[in-house]
Amino acid sequence: MGQEFLNAKQVAAEFFNGECNYMKVLRLTRQGVIPAKKFGKSYLFKRSELENWAADNFSRPAVSDIKLKGSDSR
Repeated sequence: MGQEFLNAKQVAAEFFNGECNYMKVLRLTRQGVIPAKKFGKSYLFKRSELENWAADNFSRPAVSDIKLKGSDSR
């Protein structure tokens, strides 16, 4: 397994597969969306906490309550 702590660039690459840049990771962290610890001016992300967060947040579809046209259960 990799290192225990990651920086924002590593989180963007490993957990968001490069789809989200590190500035967005930092913004979400400051908003309290992504778990991290602040050390001075930097944030450190604990891998185990991120894995738990990802399991809770990436497994739910964002549009689960939307009904598709033609999928009526009559």
